[in-house]
Amino acid sequence: MIAWNAVSADVHALITERNISKVGSLLHSLVPRAQLFCFYNHDKECAWTSAGGDDFEIDNFVADLPREVVDKLAIDEDSLRRTLSSGRTVLALPVQDEARQVIGLLIALFSKNDGKSAAFNPHLLKSILDPALALIAESVRVSKEVKEAARKFAEMRRELEFVYEVDEKIHGASGRHSSLAQLVGRSGRYLGINYSVLLIPSKRIRISATHSSWKTVNRKVLDRYLIDQLLPKLDGERKPVVFEIAAIDDDNSLTDSGYQALLCPLQDKQGNVEGVLAQLGRVDQRKFSSSDRRFMSHIGRKIEYVIEQSFDTMTGLMNRAGFEAQLTESFGDLKSDSDTHQIIYFDLDNLQLVNDTFSRKAGDDVIVRFARLLEEDLPKSAVLSRLTGDDFCMLLTHADSETALDYANRMREKMVALRYLEGDKSLQVTMSVGIAEFDRTIGDESNVLTTARMACEAAKDHGRDRVEIYDQSNRSVIRRYDDMQLVTNIQHALDGDRFELLAQPITSLGSDSSHPSFEVLLRMPDGDGGRIETKALFSAAERYRMMPQIDRWVVSTTIAALTRAKDLVEQRGATFAINLSGQSLGDDDFLEFIEEEIDRSGLKNTSLCFEITESAAVSNLKKAQAFIDRLRQRGCQISLDDFGAGLSSFAYLKNFNVDTLKIDGGFIRDITDNRISESMVAAITQVAKVMKLKTVAEFVETEETRTLIRDLGVDFAQGHIIGRPVSLDSTLSDMAETSAA
Repeated sequence: MIAWNAVSADVHALITERNISKVGSLLHSLVPRAQLFCFYNHDKECAWTSAGGDDFEIDNFVADLPREVVDKLAIDEDSLRRTLSSGRTVLALPVQDEARQVIGLLIALFSKNDGKSAAFNPHLLKSILDPALALIAESVRVSKEVKEAARKFAEMRRELEFVYEVDEKIHGASGRHSSLAQLVGRSGRYLGINYSVLLIPSKRIRISATHSSWKTVNRKVLDRYLIDQLLPKLDGERKPVVFEIAAIDDDNSLTDSGYQALLCPLQDKQGNVEGVLAQLGRVDQRKFSSSDRRFMSHIGRKIEYVIEQSFDTMTGLMNRAGFEAQLTESFGDLKSDSDTHQIIYFDLDNLQLVNDTFSRKAGDDVIVRFARLLEEDLPKSAVLSRLTGDDFCMLLTHADSETALDYANRMREKMVALRYLEGDKSLQVTMSVGIAEFDRTIGDESNVLTTARMACEAAKDHGRDRVEIYDQSNRSVIRRYDDMQLVTNIQHALDGDRFELLAQPITSLGSDSSHPSFEVLLRMPDGDGGRIETKALFSAAERYRMMPQIDRWVVSTTIAALTRAKDLVEQRGATFAINLSGQSLGDDDFLEFIEEEIDRSGLKNTSLCFEITESAAVSNLKKAQAFIDRLRQRGCQISLDDFGAGLSSFAYLKNFNVDTLKIDGGFIRDITDNRISESMVAAITQVAKVMKLKTVAEFVETEETRTLIRDLGVDFAQGHIIGRPVSLDSTLSDMAETSAA
């Protein structure tokens, strides 16, 4: 920056000299007898000479001219004639600005003879040179304006370079507090401030930086004075304001004359002043300038940007991004291996009921009131956030789980105040709370937010309006955690076609059938040569509503494989059963997707069977009926899976126009040892025969089981004794070899 200023000064000196030198030809044309012309500025420095070199005799003459003599020339509107020791004559003419102030001297030098000539008339020469003097004055004025503009430009450039540097720092900072601390500290150092402080009382923000000269100052007194006395005076202000502050009585370190305070008001989105960035006293005791106020405006807008990015508009609490950044920062604040922080996760249990019963506005009112309740007794060591919707979270630093539990229970007692009333209607709002602890051993601090949320979900699962502490031994919490970990892997498998399709044969227990039948099964590799447990896969997919995506992949991939072997499949009259989830039945576009896939493939509809679980069909009764009827009209077969698991299986059976009942595997596994299971299978078989439906028994693992279910009248069997699942492509290859044989 110093180099820039030096270059800038040289440039402006050059501009001044160049502009005045343009008058040189005019001067010589007006007074051709003059040997040379020189212009000396207000500081008696030679800015230009027509000779192109220094003339020390003239320099000494100008330097020795008393200031009062020069000023008198301007008053008398005259020129000064002198004979130098060399015998030459000089004529000094004042150059004046618009205010008639002398800003320089034009020196005209004449030879001995010309100066002594009777024809030498100074008054006439001045009148002849007046137009040139006016041009010189204008050139000087323009040069000064250019120089001043360049000075301001250099100053603004310095400010902007600093602002850009700070901007890069705050965007690269790991957290909200780091960004604000950068702005407070660096702006204070830039202006040379004794005490810089950012105060936003409503958001519990106080960040300060103190110069060594003010280390003994009572900063709490200063902060209270700023909030109580000066902050109200900023109401309605947008630009920084300078206040003259008298010395505080109990601060002996401050001068008796006091100091200046430059205060930048900080506004919320509604335009209300909610805080201040204060710069108190300059180390060199300089007064604040307009450029200082302009600079502070830039910094104030940056702070407002950071606040806007980090805080929730509705409640004023920290938002999720700000809270996660705070978690990262707090991880570094752990003092020892035994030190712990606590995360308390709050979720309103029945906010949706408030929205449905009253209005969305009523729900927003409940959210704001709940935020105020949380803030009422907020510990000093706590940070509070509204993550999203009706989910709130608190970071309680340097605390144990008992302290967190005590706070959560006090909040539950206060929830009685959160009753929504409107007319003669009222609704009590409750909350579920999850608590999770973290210390230096956690590894990734982002995991603790996940575990706290899982504990909160466990509180909901266990009856709501309760507090749960995350516990590794709680299997329901662990399952939920495993589900969350699997979601990313499931999405990667979908995106990269990394799932596997297997086919398991379904065999007739009566007369041999030449029409092979199979169930298509989905498996997911774990990346280590094994497979993800099927139960875990579907648990995660169902919890996070990924089943429609998975079902689409299975339908599309199965039909594509069958289409490649289309002639073989149709020649053998083979049927392949595809499982559909209840979530897909509820998807309005899923049926259309199936029909488009079938039509595009050209595959016979009779080659496909769709399996729907009894529970899924019952939970989506109307959609299931329409879904089943439409596919059967096309010629597809429908199988009702896990039949008998529901309490009203037979009652609902008449509602579904299906082809096959797949008896729930729970009855088949112990059928040889359990008379109740045997009776249930017999009953299902009899009802199916009356309704002219086929029956399939799954999980047939022993010859004894196969014999018993055949005697009970079951039509088809599926299980390891019948055939283990193999890849769909291998199944189609085996069919081709059998056909060739």
